[in-house]
Amino acid sequence: MAVEEIVVVGAGVVGASVAYHLTALGHDRVTVLDTRERDVLPGSTGLAPGFVGQLSATPELAVLAKDSVATYRSLSAGADRPAFWQVGCLEVATTQARLAQAHQDVEHGRGLGIEAEVIDAAAAVALAPALVDGERALGGLHIPSDGAADPSALTAALVAAAERAGARFRWQTPVRALELARGRIVGVRTGADGDDLLRADRVVLATGIWGPVLAGQAGVRLPMVDVQHPYLFTAERPELDDTPRDTPLDTPIVRYPDHAVYTRRHGRRYGLGSYAHTPLPVEPTAGLEGAERPFRETDFGTALAEARALVPAFRQAPQGRRLNGVFALTPDELPLVGPAPGAPGLWVAEASWLTHAGGVGRHLAHLLLDTGHPLVDPDRLAPGRFDHWTDRKVRERALGHYRGIYDAH
Repeated sequence: MAVEEIVVVGAGVVGASVAYHLTALGHDRVTVLDTRERDVLPGSTGLAPGFVGQLSATPELAVLAKDSVATYRSLSAGADRPAFWQVGCLEVATTQARLAQAHQDVEHGRGLGIEAEVIDAAAAVALAPALVDGERALGGLHIPSDGAADPSALTAALVAAAERAGARFRWQTPVRALELARGRIVGVRTGADGDDLLRADRVVLATGIWGPVLAGQAGVRLPMVDVQHPYLFTAERPELDDTPRDTPLDTPIVRYPDHAVYTRRHGRRYGLGSYAHTPLPVEPTAGLEGAERPFRETDFGTALAEARALVPAFRQAPQGRRLNGVFALTPDELPLVGPAPGAPGLWVAEASWLTHAGGVGRHLAHLLLDTGHPLVDPDRLAPGRFDHWTDRKVRERALGHYRGIYDAH
């Protein structure tokens, strides 16, 4: 049986990015396995709102997001179906304290190589009149190089580019178990009963919220917590009918940091999310078929009602789809990227958002190929950095950051 040097489990945006960057570095002995059909995205990628904001209080996240923007722009250049639009981001200040913070953020961004400027309320309204309330806005922080992505198109573009460079993708191939021999991960078990063995020198877990399930089979604890998050669309808007479907055009992402609310245009609709609710964790299981959970008004209704009142386009607009998506958090808000502790042959690319997936893929590809050029200090993203923490502490700290991730990301 032939040995695939690297097997990636999971073909969402993170797994596809890992394969893309491995092949871009000249390594084409890559096979990516996923339980899904090629054109279906049941995991967190398929529910992502597509915000790509680069400015962060955490330097590593800024580096990963900047690299992601570069990757997404490259993939979209000249594409029939663009996957990323560099529409910019506007952070609206509704308090004097936030406006003062915006001036500090300009200097912080300059140190990270991210240009930003403080604009007044009139300029903020002019950038996104349907999303900014001129009576509440005192001004805003404008970051022109941020953007909005189409998660489906972006993942498809990463997959197609990796395939052209030699990577192989096997769809409808669920991984049942990791294969362990002499203390080392040597492959994965697939097939209805796990009877088929695909050997590998290295296995990469990029399965999102299901990561802890497979890792646990090898005795590896992934310090992440899966949590629910609401997102609301308007119905399609008649005044937007003359624009291409699913194209945000020139409307920037709009964020309200004081209220933990964010909003954007999705072609003929607007979308809105809020972190201003009690964190709701989910325990992952192998039988969990998708990252979308039932939407419960009692969990999210108050937060979304307050968010709708804040954003002009949502005040009188008929509601469209409401979704409850699940994504992963870590205790320090950084993804888990690198070799799994205590399980030679197993690598991890978990707890990453679409915002950072391009950079995470490049970073891990450099680590796997030992090029000596990781994007950030590998220790900062190492999956074993919380090994001395109890499960309870991991959970409490991660959930405690739920609303705070709004500022970090």
